[in-house]
Amino acid sequence: MLLHITNGDGAAALLRAGGCGGRVLPWRDVLHEGPVPALQLAALSRVRAVFLAGRGWGALPALRASFAARDRTMAEFRAYEEIVLWFEHDLYDQLQLMQVLAHLAGSVRTGSRISLICIDRHDAVVQFRGLSDLKPEHVAPLFRTRRKVPEETYREASKVWHAFTSPDPMALQAYLGTESNVLPFVHAALLRHLQEFPSTYNGLGRSAHHALGVVASGCTDPVALLRAHWAAEAAPFMGDWSFWYLILELAQPPAPLVTVTGAQSTTDLRGATLGLTREGGQVLAGTLDAIALRGIDRWYGGVHLTGERARWRWDRRTGRLVGG
Repeated sequence: MLLHITNGDGAAALLRAGGCGGRVLPWRDVLHEGPVPALQLAALSRVRAVFLAGRGWGALPALRASFAARDRTMAEFRAYEEIVLWFEHDLYDQLQLMQVLAHLAGSVRTGSRISLICIDRHDAVVQFRGLSDLKPEHVAPLFRTRRKVPEETYREASKVWHAFTSPDPMALQAYLGTESNVLPFVHAALLRHLQEFPSTYNGLGRSAHHALGVVASGCTDPVALLRAHWAAEAAPFMGDWSFWYLILELAQPPAPLVTVTGAQSTTDLRGATLGLTREGGQVLAGTLDAIALRGIDRWYGGVHLTGERARWRWDRRTGRLVGG
């Protein structure tokens, strides 16, 4: 019996349509958003369900049930002759892959072959963003390229996952200073994660700063703003719900940086109109600091930044975290 594990429902539907057989398990979690403390899988799932429900991204009972079913499958993975991991190169996928591999690293894997397919391009797609860009006829040839996961990959993924879930982000900074080809896409993904920390320039992460700049240029349409965000990313990782929430956060008091009028929900800003506030222009120019102005209460993996000062900041000039 075969088990496929992939990044979400879109890729899961593709694999089912691709005719490789077996069961498909979508890994439904946005790990670059919210708390990801160093906990075992089941305990972390309880934390994640509460967070996602708090964002309005699902009802808590349904989320709890979905995580519990996923975790039961992971606990029973030795019942499958082969587990095939299907992931992409971006931050969203790389964090999921690290969690899966780190969990498997701590398990007895005898009796099951664990294989990996992880790509950043495909000959059939001009601008590859992810597995969902593929068609069902691409699945079987890609399936034949799978390779067994070597022991060094489990060790490396465990190291990355430990650093990501640590309350001290310098563990990730230190990892980025190492050289390894074991996980070819993880360095770029983790670097992009650190760039979301508040900057030394104005207290905004890279996505928020870019969004303010696009709005300042005259963009009032949330859909056009989302497309501009994706176009600015070498490996787009943020979905529409995450991006809409980011914009709505910037519109919250105290001292909103943008205005959002006509929004129908927190998960769909289509039809709304955006604008830049006076404070937003000042933050964009670097004359005001967003955190001093508005405070912060945000998780970055295992790191929780709160209050009117950020203990850790991203320095765009040096490409490093500073603080401590």
